[in-house]
Amino acid sequence: MCLPDTMKANLKLRAIHGPSCTWLSVFVFQCCFQLSASLIYWTAYVEVRYVDSVSNETVGSICECGVFGVDSPLVSASGLLVLPNSDPLACSRNTTFTAKHQPWIALIKKGDCKYSQKIQAAQRQGASAVVIYNIDGTGNNTELMAHSDAKGIVAIMVGNILGTEMVDLVKNGSDVYVAIAVAKPHGLWYRSSWAYPLSYTLIGLTTMTLFYFAFLFIKRMYRNQQFRKQVVQHSVTQKSVEFRVKFRNLPHSVVSFISVQMEMKRENEKAIAKLEVRTLRTGDPEVESEDVSCVVCTDSFKHNEKVTILPCRHFYHKKCIEPWLLEHPTCPMCKFHILKYKIDEESDEPPSSSSPSSDTFHLTVIRTEQLHTSDSESTPALFSVHFCSSVMISGLPERDELQNTFHCIEICFLYTHSSIDTFNLYQLL
Repeated sequence: MCLPDTMKANLKLRAIHGPSCTWLSVFVFQCCFQLSASLIYWTAYVEVRYVDSVSNETVGSICECGVFGVDSPLVSASGLLVLPNSDPLACSRNTTFTAKHQPWIALIKKGDCKYSQKIQAAQRQGASAVVIYNIDGTGNNTELMAHSDAKGIVAIMVGNILGTEMVDLVKNGSDVYVAIAVAKPHGLWYRSSWAYPLSYTLIGLTTMTLFYFAFLFIKRMYRNQQFRKQVVQHSVTQKSVEFRVKFRNLPHSVVSFISVQMEMKRENEKAIAKLEVRTLRTGDPEVESEDVSCVVCTDSFKHNEKVTILPCRHFYHKKCIEPWLLEHPTCPMCKFHILKYKIDEESDEPPSSSSPSSDTFHLTVIRTEQLHTSDSESTPALFSVHFCSSVMISGLPERDELQNTFHCIEICFLYTHSSIDTFNLYQLL
């Protein structure tokens, strides 16, 4: 079965929705992970050792008083503490350091420029780590550093008090050695008062997200299954699919009317397919006679032409009569209705051979004045919708679908003259 490009694209979009939901779920979880990671920071153990110039003894202290930068690798580092030669803030690209030996650690004061510039200045000179101490008046307070432009080197921040003490020791000529070690993580996730509420919240949000995407997936799968079942069971053709796509935004009443018209046309096509078709041969009276011609095109019948024979035994060119019957399912000469012949055939009643039965008439519901009248009971008559409506209501039980005369639907009435109040009604839909 051939489906239109619109439906093929629709099916492709439906097939893509599954993977797109999966990627969206991965994106949501990645964002949640990055958010949780941004709420965590790592502290550092800072060990300071130097030789006292008075007692000539090694003095050392250790504390969990450093904070690793956001972009710093979480590894240990150690070395000789070195100050910038000129600017203690190390904001200039020409900042230099004088180290007696490797490895060494730069001690820089916060301020005037970004953390990345300070760290890069020390990194260019060969430092193995960078210690940045806070500005004056902040005590031992520290903050979390962001230095995305200076990665690959250990960088921590310490308080102003500890940083100032180390600067004084170096300026007094002491060789100060610093060792940095990873301590432990801190943040909202690691506080006992926040751990359980945040965990439950994250679990709840994750569960709701999974259920939501599962619901969308099941819903789309169900729609696709129903659509495929409809295509298989009802044999949806390309024309009917295009009709749905083209008229999906119209009002329901308009779509219903168009559907009825299309259904009537399909009934006409079925009836036309059952008509007798014959190929004219040499010697047939239709070919030999010059007085016999097709009423539709007014041309004479010729050898090897195909003709369609209607149940009333009138015949026409096949190419001429079929388009006519699609729009007007009646014989052009005697107005015999081919769909009426179909109903008579299904009820095992022999069809009329020439014209409609003498005791019935064929009535078509249209919004015009009276089209044709009859002086005898054997001649069919065609009435307007108003007359039809009045007779129908007086002679038939009330039916809701027949009260509204504004629907342009073709309806046939069989009227028996022996009983003026008796009707046999059938609707060709």
